[in-house]
Amino acid sequence: MRYFEIRGPPRDAEWQWSGEYRTHRRWHLPGVECPRCGTWAGMGAYPSVDLSGVEEPMLAQVTGPTSFAEYMRLVALIRPFLPPEIPIKGGSSFGPMVGTARGKFGPISCDPPWEVVLREDAVELLKAEGLTGIIAVRMELRSRRSNMPALYELEKRPLAKLHPDCIGEWKTPPCDVCGRPEMFDLPPKRWLLRSSIPEGLDVFGNHGANPYVVSERFVEVVQRLGPADVTYQELPAE
Repeated sequence: MRYFEIRGPPRDAEWQWSGEYRTHRRWHLPGVECPRCGTWAGMGAYPSVDLSGVEEPMLAQVTGPTSFAEYMRLVALIRPFLPPEIPIKGGSSFGPMVGTARGKFGPISCDPPWEVVLREDAVELLKAEGLTGIIAVRMELRSRRSNMPALYELEKRPLAKLHPDCIGEWKTPPCDVCGRPEMFDLPPKRWLLRSSIPEGLDVFGNHGANPYVVSERFVEVVQRLGPADVTYQELPAE
């Protein structure tokens, strides 16, 4: 099986679609002031995670880094809502995107590059073709267009790893105090660690890296729906 990163179009490319959105999420985990590794906040989004049953006003706010004790208290509240193999990172957000949209959307969009949005017919086709790992969460959008199709955010879970040989010298080891994962600069040339690829999944993410990874089956199915403002860069595996 071949795998690809989803990327937005080149800067000088002529866009096929006019769709754009402005959104926010309902719940946010702040960064942390860790006594061992210092103050930090990463990125991560889990639109399928519903924290409406957690009565904690701080999670509904976007704030700066908080104390270690407060951060660990918040992590303990969130932990039951995510599988144990999924790391919780400071700066992550949860729940579907809520906001407004305008214009016309292609079958798949990737702008900004850490968010992938699918049109409803793309979600239906991917599921009808039996692809696995498709966690598509409907965005709660308002639009002036009465006939605007539903849009879904594609969730990626960091299950695979980049090959250590492509990461380079600069990296920060994981912290066993606050749970911060290993951090590194995203290398311009990268490939997957073959032994880490989750078997059978057509969508996943990488530990320490934002781009979405999809299978060649995913690419082939979505391309049936016509042109889109995304590109696919193959990720070899070793």
